Amino acid sequence: MQLQDVWDYKNQLMEDLLMHKEIVNLINEDMTLEQARDSETGLAYTQIFPYEYVPKTIQDGHTYVCFDVDVTSVTNKTYLAPVLYIWVFTHISRLRLPNGRGVRPDALCSEICKAINGSMYYGLGALDLYSVKRFSPMSEYNGKLMTFYMTEFNRPYDGRKPIPANRKTG
Repeated sequence: MQLQDVWDYKNQLMEDLLMHKEIVNLINEDMTLEQARDSETGLAYTQIFPYEYVPKTIQDGHTYVCFDVDVTSVTNKTYLAPVLYIWVFTHISRLRLPNGRGVRPDALCSEICKAINGSMYYGLGALDLYSVKRFSPMSEYNGKLMTFYMTEFNRPYDGRKPIPANRKTG
């Protein structure tokens, strides 16, 4: 495992988000799954970002999902402790879901959690939800910050590296 592999979890999450109809529908109800996955006009880098993003204007009320991975600690020579952050936020004009179904960021967090919590595609073992907290990046927007913990190998084994002569081998 190299550090690059930890950043690749963001590619996995982008794919996971764009594969779920309910998640896509909560972000943009006018798009089909096929439209959402389109590399030119889809949701990636327009409403779903693999980095922390805050819209510059608030004239168009949209829903956004942003995410990033931090390595918050290196527990020892063997393991890293990456943390996956997912920011879900929407313009206040879109907070309430139609037909009294609740609040959009809450529903979106629930669907994201269903899709990835416990997933084996992120780190060693299962991805674990740690917290969901209020998040308001700017006026007119409200949302949630989801935090997931994982464990990953710190260093790859390289059998080509020589063992020092003064090291005990047996």
